[in-house]
Amino acid sequence: MVSLPWESTQDFVERALAAYPTVHPVVEQFRAVGVSRPLELLDANDRMFSLAVIEAWSAQVEEDQLPPGITELRDALRADAS
Repeated sequence: MVSLPWESTQDFVERALAAYPTVHPVVEQFRAVGVSRPLELLDANDRMFSLAVIEAWSAQVEEDQLPPGITELRDALRADAS
């Protein structure tokens, strides 16, 4: 389980929206749960999409410039993919 601050979640959603030509199901899931409930990325495609968004983001900025929790989410998604 990875906990993301609200600001980090919003940054991720913005990146996901920019990365995909339509609203990806992951974005809809993040919007649906808000801040009060956990989001479970059960679908392998959703996890891969989320990881791809974070990997592209990491390629654009230094790792220490990623918002709080994003590195941890990336690492958890990588571990899940192996």
